[in-house]
Amino acid sequence: MNELDSHGLIDIGQSGIAVLGVSQVSLLDHAADIFEAQSPQGLERAVIELAELGSHTPLRRRDCDEALSDKYQLSKAVLDDVFLQSEHIGFVDYEADGQERLYFNGSLFRRGNASKSRRILDSLSSNDTQKLVEAEERLKGRGCLLVDELHRLLGDVLWGKFHQIGYFDVSEVVNERGTTRFVTKPEALVKYVPNGLADMLDDAKALASSLTYGIVKSPSTRGRIKQPSVLISTLINRGYVEGWASAIKHDYHVLERRGVVQVTTSERGNRLTLLKPEVGQMARDLILRGDASVTAAEVIVGSSAASFIGPEASRVTERKRAVPETKVGAMRALNVLRKGRQ
Repeated sequence: MNELDSHGLIDIGQSGIAVLGVSQVSLLDHAADIFEAQSPQGLERAVIELAELGSHTPLRRRDCDEALSDKYQLSKAVLDDVFLQSEHIGFVDYEADGQERLYFNGSLFRRGNASKSRRILDSLSSNDTQKLVEAEERLKGRGCLLVDELHRLLGDVLWGKFHQIGYFDVSEVVNERGTTRFVTKPEALVKYVPNGLADMLDDAKALASSLTYGIVKSPSTRGRIKQPSVLISTLINRGYVEGWASAIKHDYHVLERRGVVQVTTSERGNRLTLLKPEVGQMARDLILRGDASVTAAEVIVGSSAASFIGPEASRVTERKRAVPETKVGAMRALNVLRKGRQ
């Protein structure tokens, strides 16, 4: 907290803490400035570089340990600590590759996805290739889908394999009726996000989830969204929408907690103010992708969201499932990607 205050990013007063001019677009720049101000040593820099390397392609320790050691002047003991801390903190994920680990992370398919997908497809059987191509076509046409639809199409092993290595993004909306899971491609909204900032993607998917509930499931008596393109454009261009619909008061609690919107009252009823316009633009792209908003909106089938779980947390949960066939399949896919870069 004191560090953020010293950099002029927050103001700590008697009534609370105010954030000063920090947007999600500039967030990484501020984080980098704070990191440099701490005079990081070789170990810290090496950990970040290992995570960056693992986001491009899977790699073994012997693929990079000598280069990291030389570049940052690390002893063997410190180099061992680089890999140990990276695993424990979660900067990298890994699968066992014989006596050695194969490192990667959940950003593997956020960049250079076309060439990586082609290498994966070339390694599959004709039957599995057909299933994956169909899954790609469904996502391309509708933007986002219920997880159950793709899971049924791919089968448990193929689905688990691709989810674990980050080929699909799975997000979860939690409400009083349970958990609804939906899937998008990792690169679906990356064009809006400098350096693939994960929180910004999650905010957009959370906003899209709440809006889609209003499009598909909310009854007219509480404020069903009948013209989604008009409402979303007004929210983005004017900065707010308002009216007496009770849905405005009840459907956006999770977005308020995330700082994406603010719900207040006005002379004309309830007002929903968009605090992050760039997130609204991303949500509009996701909801209105394809030729009909309702098609994409079929993603959400529950009630108003009380919680949102992002893609990386969902992927980590999937990786904890001890299914040998899935683990073997994930390892094969990772090795295909690694060898493709050699």
